[in-house]
Amino acid sequence: MSNLLSLKEVAEKLNLCYNAAYYYIKTRKLRGIKLNKVWRVEPEELERFIEERKVKV
Repeated sequence: MSNLLSLKEVAEKLNLCYNAAYYYIKTRKLRGIKLNKVWRVEPEELERFIEERKVKV
């Protein structure tokens, strides 16, 4: 497992609020890992999430 990102870091990278990032995890659109009651996201998973949402022209 590489450096895990906090939900706050994920929200900043996606230019979203914390609650929106949390919503993506709760709806399983973004895979997160809960460690000690805190959600974390692998950087590779965040990249996958971003790539899936890119608009294809």
